[in-house]
Amino acid sequence: MKETKISKTCHEEFDMLVKGCAESGEAGMMAKLLQEIKEEQRADCGVHEWNNVIHFFCKKRLMQDAEKALKKMRALGQTPNAQTFTGYAAIGGKYIEVTELWGEMKDLASSSSMKFDQELLDSVLYTFVRGGFFLRANEVVEKMEAGDMFIDKYKYRTIFLKYHKTLDKKKNPKVQTEARFKRREAALAFRKWLGLL
Repeated sequence: MKETKISKTCHEEFDMLVKGCAESGEAGMMAKLLQEIKEEQRADCGVHEWNNVIHFFCKKRLMQDAEKALKKMRALGQTPNAQTFTGYAAIGGKYIEVTELWGEMKDLASSSSMKFDQELLDSVLYTFVRGGFFLRANEVVEKMEAGDMFIDKYKYRTIFLKYHKTLDKKKNPKVQTEARFKRREAALAFRKWLGLL
């Protein structure tokens, strides 16, 4: 404390905090904090700064610039995290871009330690349901259920009924491509998950 030129009042408050943690059995946490202070471990600010840049471009609807910033971030050796994609997915709005982004996120999650958070998956799921990408929506639902995240079924039921209430209610067409069949099955599976069947 003396070496870092901390005032005496702060020193007394710190001592009181250490004593309180020792009495409540949280001395291990305090020891870890002190060790980090000694070793001067600092978080990498680069990812946070790039996230702010990408979020700014997304907020201004400059999606090409946001994509360029994401590529530049990767080129400089910064690994995107869940926050990087949250602004992109939540504000982006273009269905094809979010679908491509979902593929990148899955690849990144499988190759690194990136973990999806609820806000990110919720915004991606909202975009997919609104756009009618039910194959992708089912993938997001699986990820959210595997991570024990809350999914607001009422919200998605409302969106589904607003945009897709007449979807696939007709009988199966006699001639149907395999891709169309998969999309139909995915829509029916999502509808069943919502409890609309």
